[in-house]
Amino acid sequence: MDDRLRFAFDDAALIVTAARKRYMVVGDLHIGIERRLADKGVRIHNAYDMMLKKLRSLGERFDTRRVIMLGDVKDAILYPDAVEADSIRAFFDGLRDYDVTVVRGNHDAHLEEIVSVNMTDELIMGGFAMLHGNKWPSQEAMMADYVITAHNHVAIRITDRNGASYTEKAWLVAGVDGKNAKLRYEKFNPAIKLIVAPAFNDLIMGRPMNEASGAMLNPLLNNRVFDYGQADVYTIKGDSLGKLKDLTAP
Repeated sequence: MDDRLRFAFDDAALIVTAARKRYMVVGDLHIGIERRLADKGVRIHNAYDMMLKKLRSLGERFDTRRVIMLGDVKDAILYPDAVEADSIRAFFDGLRDYDVTVVRGNHDAHLEEIVSVNMTDELIMGGFAMLHGNKWPSQEAMMADYVITAHNHVAIRITDRNGASYTEKAWLVAGVDGKNAKLRYEKFNPAIKLIVAPAFNDLIMGRPMNEASGAMLNPLLNNRVFDYGQADVYTIKGDSLGKLKDLTAP
C-alpha cells in the first residue's frame, strides 16, 4: 500500500501522513453506547475510557498527537443524556494535549454544544479526502488520491478450514468504478481509492459485508461509485483476505 498510509494492526486505526504531518484516523466511537447495551441486559461502564487509553497508546506508538475522528463520536443521534454528555466531556478532556478534528457524522448533532472541538463536514489535505460516509463526497474530494470514510462498521465473516465461522472487524479498500462515477461526478481521479474503516469502539463489531444482509450504508458503496465487489479486505489483525466478491459467507 501507499507509504503515506499504514494500518495500525490490532487496532481499528489508520496512520496517515499528509502535508508532512502524521495523523491517527479513527471512526465510529459512539461514546455512550453503553446505554443501548444496558437496555439489552449488558452492563459495561466507562467504555470511553478504554478508547481514550487506546488512542493515547497509539499516539505514543506512532509518535503523533494529531487525531482525525471520522464521525459518530457520540452515540445519541440528537442531544445525549447527562451520563453520555459527561462521558464525552471526560473523553475530550483526556485528549486536551492532542490536536483533534472531528469530521461530522450523522450522530454528531449538538456535539459542539458539549465540547469545544474543531469540526468539519469534509476534510481534504495532502491527497486525502476524509468524511463520515453518510453523504456524497464533494467534487474536490473525488480528485484526491484517497477518500477515507467510516459509517459502515465494516466486518467480515470468516470460515476456517474446520468449517467454524466467526466475525472480525475489517478494512475495505476499493478502486473507483469509472462508469458509475461518471453518472455522479463531472470529474474524478481515475486512480482514486476508497478506504472504509471499521468501528474504533471495541463494543461495536458490525454486520459482515460478505453476507447477503451486509449493510452498505455508505452511498459510495450503495451506488457503486467504487467497485464494491473488487474491494480488497484486510482484518485489523493484519491479514489480507483477498477480494470481497470471493469471500462468500455460509
